[in-house]
Amino acid sequence: MNSVILRYLFILLTLTVTIDSIQGQSIVVEKLPVNSELKNDFAPYVMDSVLYYTSNRKHEFIRSYLDQNNEWLYRLYHAPIKGGDEMGAESLFRTNALSKLNTATISYSPDKNTVYITQNQYSSVARSKGRENLLGIFIIENKNGKWSRPVAFKHNSRRSYSNAHPTVTPDGKTMFFVSDRSDGFGETDIYQSRLVDGEWTEPENLGKVVNTIGKELFPFYHPSGKLYFSSNSHGSLGGFDIFYTSWDGEKWRSPVALEEPINSVHNDFSCFVNESVTGGYFASNRDGSDNIYSFSNPFPSFPDAKSQVDDNFCFTIYENGPFISDTLPYVYQWHFGDGQTAKGLEVDHCFPKPGLYNIHLNVVDTLANVDLYTVANYEINLEYTQQIYITAPDTVKVNELVNFSAEKSVLKDFETKQYYWNFGDSNMGKGVTISHNFRKKGIYIITCGAVSKDDPTNKMSSTREIVVTE
Repeated sequence: MNSVILRYLFILLTLTVTIDSIQGQSIVVEKLPVNSELKNDFAPYVMDSVLYYTSNRKHEFIRSYLDQNNEWLYRLYHAPIKGGDEMGAESLFRTNALSKLNTATISYSPDKNTVYITQNQYSSVARSKGRENLLGIFIIENKNGKWSRPVAFKHNSRRSYSNAHPTVTPDGKTMFFVSDRSDGFGETDIYQSRLVDGEWTEPENLGKVVNTIGKELFPFYHPSGKLYFSSNSHGSLGGFDIFYTSWDGEKWRSPVALEEPINSVHNDFSCFVNESVTGGYFASNRDGSDNIYSFSNPFPSFPDAKSQVDDNFCFTIYENGPFISDTLPYVYQWHFGDGQTAKGLEVDHCFPKPGLYNIHLNVVDTLANVDLYTVANYEINLEYTQQIYITAPDTVKVNELVNFSAEKSVLKDFETKQYYWNFGDSNMGKGVTISHNFRKKGIYIITCGAVSKDDPTNKMSSTREIVVTE
């Protein structure tokens, strides 16, 4: 019996370091109590406050299923999340629909009526005898309260390549997965297939921006539009690291590595991120075997955030005093220091941009076409308002990927450690630029705040409104 799944994961490191809880850069990482002591646990996934994961711990007491190395095969387990740091007892995820051989990684459809899993394509030792039992994606549907038998993904192959680790977009119309197909760029690549008229289209490789000559594994599509995945390339700290990318409407963005201590010099892989992006789960072999860890990333609050100011540098300029009558042949003429002039004691003028302008008001003899004398002369220094400035469209559509940026912020001596975003729909994020899609129509107040690099109590923040339509 060939335990093919290990071939797609990683090369285990021999260095052992025991780490139960790590705290750094405000991210707290804790090892879960559901982990087995000597076996491997990974691929966390959460649905309805239940943690699903993969493990090769002993799960049968009467009949044993072992691979060619006499190791237990991989099966799906689950444990209830009771809240806080407390979890219920773990147990084998039992259903007659699952194979008795390797069954790993689970993902639900948005309506929870379809399950996508990875398992060996031959479901019994007898059927797979003498053959390489490649991995495939299988789909199980809930029909009238009963789960169907697994149906093989249309693009599986029993002879040429494996497919594994499916994840589906919130609309259920796109599946991302891993494969070692011959048209890939490396050992394993990430592909996507779309559901069109009830059929999954021919898989498309995500391309060289995402895939490398190494291994890309465990894609996880987040409702925000981010695609998280694991890779032993892209400049990882060591072994596998966790990255994310997103589609900008034309291409995939360059992958960004998650922060330490989530990523480390060990193998860190297979993540699940909660909807608000403030925490989740991932697997790592940082203490010798593969274990599942939780991470929490508390976001600072910005209660004093105010609506951002749109600087336009338009003013009404006037002078008061006992001046001569503004009648021909004598008139008042303003010079604004930007090459523009205007006549009258009171004028409206818009300066083109920030800068230091020398303004003077002269009395002009229109018959002789000469300046008789200067009534007023002063300088005005125009600057952009010091603030977090949110660049985004005013109106977008539901499920449209929106790009937000704080790159035009004016912070002067305020050195930013990090930018934090709150999209007003329970979703949050970090970074000077970020993408997000709204799943319901409405008016949302977007907040972007920054924390000082020198003093975490020193903050700046702004808000702006965005309208989401059908």
